[in-house]
Amino acid sequence: MHAELSRIDAADVLELRFAAEEELGAGLALLRDGADGDSVPIPDVEREGRVLRARLADLPLEDGTWNVVSIDRSGRPAPVLTRDSGLSLSGRFDYVRQRRTRDLRTIRDPRGRLRLVTSSVTPYAEVEWVEVGTDTITVSGFFAYTAGGDGAAVGEVVARQRSLDGVVTAPAALDGDAFRCAIPLEPIAGAHEPERKHNEWDLWLRTPDDRAELRLASHADDVVGKKGKVVFARADLAGGGGDGGPAVRIRPYYTVKDEFSLLATERNEASA
Repeated sequence: MHAELSRIDAADVLELRFAAEEELGAGLALLRDGADGDSVPIPDVEREGRVLRARLADLPLEDGTWNVVSIDRSGRPAPVLTRDSGLSLSGRFDYVRQRRTRDLRTIRDPRGRLRLVTSSVTPYAEVEWVEVGTDTITVSGFFAYTAGGDGAAVGEVVARQRSLDGVVTAPAALDGDAFRCAIPLEPIAGAHEPERKHNEWDLWLRTPDDRAELRLASHADDVVGKKGKVVFARADLAGGGGDGGPAVRIRPYYTVKDEFSLLATERNEASA
């Protein structure tokens, strides 16, 4: 079987579209990657012309990579091939906005075989937009892997000085599953510890319903390693709230885990 399109929708339905109608045989299954991998049949499969839809939501799948295979009438598996990379940005953003504890996505291996990657996930705050001003950094995005509230509300973004005691908060406007916050930079500059060349501030979204705080991060686009790929503008401030402290340079950055943080350095020490 050779699919032109292979996608997972927000309801964990695998959709395959073929150039021509192909015989399904005995059905579809998932084989755990590896010589002695587990096999999980996919019992709920619908066929409509050249389109096949397989429901994966209730399958007992462990984290890892699974090969999508078709089973012929003699019981032998054959890989499902695909021309599709499996990535649709709009589809991924819709997917991540749903409440879930397991993430499913399709990929194409170098030989064109269709694979399913499964991973356990926890809620976080997906960063979509960042704007660096002279005295604030504005961040907006949406709740990922968890539901938002009903209508408008006010939460807050909490900035914590990594390995130090500094904490800065700012109100965050919430509207359903969307958030927006302008983080003031003067308190961050005022809390700068000159003994540490790099003062990192990690950012969390706190909601008014007392659920666990959500770490700000960017994962929905499937681009990993943003720390070495994305560079933001920076803001220069006088430290100590303008009372003679060191001049501080602040810029957003992504950590090695693609989490969103702020980096503060003395201006004469900052090189990035």
